[in-house]
Amino acid sequence: MNMDSFRIVVIDDSRSVLTLLARLIQTVDGCEPVPFSDPLAALEWCKDQEADLVIVDYIMPVMNGLGFIEAFRRLPERSEIPIVMVTGSDAQTVRYMALQEGATDFLNKPIDNVEFVTRLKNLLVLRQHFKETRKRAEILRQAKEEVDRAFAELRVTHAELEKTRDSLAEAFSVIEESILYASNIQRSLLPHVDILNQTFMDHFIYWDPRDMVGGDIYWCRPWGEGVLFALGDCTGHGVPGAFMTLIVTGAFERACSEVVPGELALLLARTHQLVQIALKQNSDQGESDDGMELGICYIVAGQTRMRYAGARFSLFVCPAGSTPFEVKGDRKGIGYRRVPYTQEFAQVDVDVAAETRYYMSTDGLIDQVGSAVRRGFGKVRLLDLIGRIADQPMAEQMAIIRKHLVEHQGEESRRDDVSVVGFRLRLEL
Repeated sequence: MNMDSFRIVVIDDSRSVLTLLARLIQTVDGCEPVPFSDPLAALEWCKDQEADLVIVDYIMPVMNGLGFIEAFRRLPERSEIPIVMVTGSDAQTVRYMALQEGATDFLNKPIDNVEFVTRLKNLLVLRQHFKETRKRAEILRQAKEEVDRAFAELRVTHAELEKTRDSLAEAFSVIEESILYASNIQRSLLPHVDILNQTFMDHFIYWDPRDMVGGDIYWCRPWGEGVLFALGDCTGHGVPGAFMTLIVTGAFERACSEVVPGELALLLARTHQLVQIALKQNSDQGESDDGMELGICYIVAGQTRMRYAGARFSLFVCPAGSTPFEVKGDRKGIGYRRVPYTQEFAQVDVDVAAETRYYMSTDGLIDQVGSAVRRGFGKVRLLDLIGRIADQPMAEQMAIIRKHLVEHQGEESRRDDVSVVGFRLRLEL
């Protein structure tokens, strides 16, 4: 992680656990552990010092984790600092109480080292965003105060106005640089081209955020004996959409570690639950209603069938010499408040053949309105286009799809992020 230095407060009455967590924290660049075996001493330290992340055990003799979280959240300017509660209890009541007191996430005992480091990094990315946003907000506040004072005094000279203008321009430049930096962070979450080339005989990834950052995200990662390839479309675009991709990435990675490889229906269900918990949309506390649409393929080399599951997402299949067809996913999305916490999803097996092409698309392409016809691009148009170009190399197919989208859009403005993927599978072992 290329980020600022971070101080991680760890509270646990077990010296062995403190030592283990401190060592794991030290493996992450820029992270400094601040261990405490006494929660009251930790609370006193936090009154005068600002931690970037707090990890607290649930069961302790002096003050349990719930009591510490409640006291910590009452401290001035400590409402945005992430808190992870470590517990060996599976009781849902404990977790609900922790969420009500202000916990951000949970870790189960015994600690899984890989899960701990991965979730630590994800939380610190969010913390980095908050720190950067706070700095930018202060710059904007100072710039606004300068402008208000100048107009109130009515003694602003031309030179002073020019200086103020330059100050505002600098502030907006800082914002732009911040968003550009966020774009680099978001792109670092995308899979490396090597795993894509290893997984597919031929493929294309048409990933085109409407702004510098966006709400579309895709994954390609090992899972059990196979590989998961997924495309997601989060609510929103721009900065809100990008924040959602960070949240769903953490939920998706955690769900992959908890679900038996190959069980795509359970993977969708668990990801849905984790997103709801992260946004407090499984209770009356949260104010948002956000989530994502998601399509997932599970590919095992040498097998004649590929598994697919979708949450308001479709897989388009084009067998050689045949008409393309759509494999529809479930009608429910991931994480949204109106979707039940216990929502179940379905999975299907799709035949695999050497010359069959497979495609997935977010609704940025399908829903884009054209200036001439005033209608969306649509699935029918996409299936027809796929059927006409499927025998061409994937890179050329992507160029053709982009060209047709631009022609269809015409003078109409882009409404959303656009992501389309296409691939042929390797059939050899």
